[in-house]
Amino acid sequence: MVALGGLSVVACVVLVVWTHLGQRADERSLWSVAVPSATSRMLRAWLGLVSVEFIVIVLVVAVLLAFVRRRVSRALAALALVAGANVTTQILKAGLPRPDMGVGAGLGNTLPSGHVTVVTSLVLAALFVVPASWRSVVAFLAAGAGTLTGAAALILRWHRPSDVIAAYGVCAIFAGLALLLAERSSRGDGAHTGPLRLGRPRLVGHALAALTGAALTGVVLIALGLVPHADEPSALLGGIVLSAMGVTCAGVVAFSAWGLDALTGRASRRSLVASTRPRG
Repeated sequence: MVALGGLSVVACVVLVVWTHLGQRADERSLWSVAVPSATSRMLRAWLGLVSVEFIVIVLVVAVLLAFVRRRVSRALAALALVAGANVTTQILKAGLPRPDMGVGAGLGNTLPSGHVTVVTSLVLAALFVVPASWRSVVAFLAAGAGTLTGAAALILRWHRPSDVIAAYGVCAIFAGLALLLAERSSRGDGAHTGPLRLGRPRLVGHALAALTGAALTGVVLIALGLVPHADEPSALLGGIVLSAMGVTCAGVVAFSAWGLDALTGRASRRSLVASTRPRG
């Protein structure tokens, strides 16, 4: 996840932000779809939820849930994920140069999207602290929320597609690092019982749940009046861009859930070993 997330961010910067062809494609995609004014107001209200207070409230709830479940390592991992992803996004947004190649309004760098990073990192943090039995349901909701935020940022012209994909990449990096932190912390708690085991059926289940959540977001947007901005090529381009966002977000969510399954399986094996160990 760290490697794939890093590659996606680098690709967005090098191939899109720093090339004339990339900037043209990004700008064209930005104007590919549109929605009625009523839907636009709804999307604006959704993005308007993102604030410091919103972040604090969600984090407090996540940490409390982790402590109630006696998962201190998960609480620390969730905090590290949200803090690392959002700080990194702001540093990249302020520090990355965007050459003026005469495309668009010539505005400065807007990559990665702060709104997308906030929402995606928070829903991933929720994934870290919920019980294993809830994981697929939360993956469904997380992918839907992350995809909706990316789509809203594009539809309202707040961010280009590369900004959104890069934000998912940043979240993937820190979700991977958070998994490593949780794994190391579990070793310190004596939960290490051999190598991590990753089961493919669980990945498929989480992927289906996440992709369903992302796809449902697209269906809802279409029902609310999502249309091509100008012509048929716009419909194809908008469909490709929004689908890429949904698949990317669902992938980050599914891989995070899969990694957490491995940690849960290790803890279960530790409990089994402890329960079968002779006493006295």
